[in-house]
Amino acid sequence: MAETNPDWPEPVRRALEEYPIVLVTSGLSDTREAEALLDQQRPGEWTRLEWGMGSAGNRAAFHQLQQATGMRILPLVVTREGALGGVPELRAWLGDATPDTSRTDARDPVLTVLGAGGLIPFVFFGAGAWIAHPEWQAFALNALALYGAVILAFLGAIHWGIHLADRSHRVGPLSGPAWAVIPPVLAWLAVLQPLPEAIMTLAVLFLGVLWVDRLSLRDRRLPPGYLTLRMVLTTGAILSLAAGLGAVTVG
Repeated sequence: MAETNPDWPEPVRRALEEYPIVLVTSGLSDTREAEALLDQQRPGEWTRLEWGMGSAGNRAAFHQLQQATGMRILPLVVTREGALGGVPELRAWLGDATPDTSRTDARDPVLTVLGAGGLIPFVFFGAGAWIAHPEWQAFALNALALYGAVILAFLGAIHWGIHLADRSHRVGPLSGPAWAVIPPVLAWLAVLQPLPEAIMTLAVLFLGVLWVDRLSLRDRRLPPGYLTLRMVLTTGAILSLAAGLGAVTVG
């Protein structure tokens, strides 16, 4: 039997003494596909190690495993030869040719269309703010600011979703949910300001949220192209807000 990594948490090393494959999960992770693959191709050769993230000891063990493997995903498959990763890596290791439908490609036409559709209100009201009629301009600018605040709340909620799948998810010193409430609160405070300041603040917030997400999500296993798509959509939102701000300034 190959010697296991001494840097791995003791529960993992003990499990690998009895089984060549260990499936580590938080209890909230969806392990059905991984378990089906292992039951089909390696029956009796694997065990499940569940760490509820409500326990400080379990969180410490998972953090130790993260440091030792460099992987921040759950479920995580480890073997006596080393850490494999998630379901796609398990499939490749087992030589399973079944298409992986567990992940969504950010370049999927549906997601691209939905993302572009989300820019339509930005572009419409940002351009509409240049229409000369004062009443229309005021409506367009208010609609632009309110829609920007809604989208910022949506971007914060992404970290709620990640936290539900991985309780160890953090954004710098903050837990995922703690950071998730910051963009909507700041966006709400922004729209309480007069319109020029509100729109300017929202543009800065969009840039800041993108920067935070690029730092906090770059080591996670994301759908291919996700951060690139985010950059394109955020650029469109900021340009639309800038157009609205220009209309206020010129007006």
